[in-house]
Amino acid sequence: MSENIESLLLNQRYWDIFAVARNSSIEDACRIMDKNRIGALLVYCSDSNDPQDLEGIVTERDVIELIARKGKEALNNEVKEIMSKNIISVTPQCTKLEALDLMMENQIRHLAVMDKEKLVGVLSMRDLIKQL
Repeated sequence: MSENIESLLLNQRYWDIFAVARNSSIEDACRIMDKNRIGALLVYCSDSNDPQDLEGIVTERDVIELIARKGKEALNNEVKEIMSKNIISVTPQCTKLEALDLMMENQIRHLAVMDKEKLVGVLSMRDLIKQL
């Protein structure tokens, strides 16, 4: 469990980074998450149309809370209305244990993996648990 995140990314058969523009509908974000069987999408500034220009993260938990509070009609709203603006990230050199500690400390299940200012991946708690 002491290997770094970089080794985890290199050992995966595939590595896709999923992101959505902040003005996309929440329903569209749900479709992307469902199609790719993932629990979170990074949110980028739709003005720049650059997935590296990150503004936040939206998770399946955010969507469930929205529907519980406002009903399914709220799925037509834009992702920026429910995204978390605080993106917690790690570097590829971060150890798996450090990443897991960071997730537990912040009560989150996804971390952006950033190499300098560039997004290189998204790490889920599931990715780490598979290593146990």
